[in-house]
Amino acid sequence: MAAKPPRVAERDRQVAIERAKLEWEGTADALAGLVCLLGRHGEIMRANRVVEDWALGSVSGVLGKQAHTVLHPGCRNTRCSLAGFLKQALSEIRAGTRKQFELQEVIGARFLHLTVRPMRQRPDTEAEQGDPRAVLVVTDLSALYRAQDALERLNSSLEERVRARTQALADVNRDLRNEIIRREQAEVALRVSRNELVALSEQLIGAQEGERKRIALELHDSVGQSLSAVKYTLERGMELLRQPRLGDPAAVFQLAVRRIQESAESIRAISMNLRPKILDDLGAASALQWFCRDFAETYPSLTVTTELGVQDSEVPDRLATVVYRSVQELLNNVAKHAAAKYVLVKLSIEDNTLLLAVRDNGVGHDHATADSRRHGSGLRNLRERAQMTGGQFSIVRPPGRGTLAQLSWRLDSADRPAPRSTARAAR
Repeated sequence: MAAKPPRVAERDRQVAIERAKLEWEGTADALAGLVCLLGRHGEIMRANRVVEDWALGSVSGVLGKQAHTVLHPGCRNTRCSLAGFLKQALSEIRAGTRKQFELQEVIGARFLHLTVRPMRQRPDTEAEQGDPRAVLVVTDLSALYRAQDALERLNSSLEERVRARTQALADVNRDLRNEIIRREQAEVALRVSRNELVALSEQLIGAQEGERKRIALELHDSVGQSLSAVKYTLERGMELLRQPRLGDPAAVFQLAVRRIQESAESIRAISMNLRPKILDDLGAASALQWFCRDFAETYPSLTVTTELGVQDSEVPDRLATVVYRSVQELLNNVAKHAAAKYVLVKLSIEDNTLLLAVRDNGVGHDHATADSRRHGSGLRNLRERAQMTGGQFSIVRPPGRGTLAQLSWRLDSADRPAPRSTARAAR
């Protein structure tokens, strides 16, 4: 094959060089990152078209400009980290270093990764004054870092949701444990209440039997004997009517009348002890006044003082019997165990609360005999009677000598007294 003339060979070589140059530029322009050839002092000698894609200028417009000026337009910070990085990298490259320099920097809305590498020279050649000295490759990592930031926020949100859910579960578990404890306490309280109810029922049955026994003894010893004496007296009077010579029957019949009167008084006393008629006819305050007066006559050595600051209509019907029986029990305890000379009975309404107080100057509850505390059920009855009617009972020893027993009931709208005219009409 004949050799090409020198002129034709040179032209073919130039065409091949131009084709290779175009292919290389096309390859560089197809890259996603910005590629620049930098001169001795950092000026841009060549750049791919990414500079236009990033709106940093045209390919021809950035030639000769400093890389820092193109990448960071308008920067006047004398301590700019990008300017310092480029200056340091080019200085070391000029000194002959072959290492690679990297920097990650946020510029505007982009998170950029910059790499500066020294240009490779052909063996046995030296770079001329206008030759490129370094390659600057800038990669935009904004999408990656936005994705990482979104992932971190998602992880943080998930962790927060996990913490919130864990806390919610912990709260539910705590509430569940509290509910279990509350139910266990309720079950214990229910068992205690059931046991107290059984004991109260037994005590009530015992009290009923004791009351029946007492009434039977009173009827037998008092009314029964009186009626037997009346029967004997009437039989003797009938005999005197048949045989006038044995005596005057008038005196005998008069004796029978007196004994019948005594029997009637005994029956009335038993009836009043069971439930005084005055409690139903007038009310609790009047019944207390009568009972305290009768109690003082029964125990003349004991001075009984009453301070009744309420009217009969002000004491609710549901509490009338409880108040009366409580005063009975407390005064009987004073007479039997307190060795007192003075006792005060006070009934009042304060702050919508009915208060009953009985105070004596005796030896006090602490000095009661062991036998009375062991066998006596009066105080327990008072406490249970108060609780069953929604009240409270307390007994204390005030400073000095004596005992103070108090019962209180909170009054509601249903306990308001009826109008005076209505109450009078009811009587």
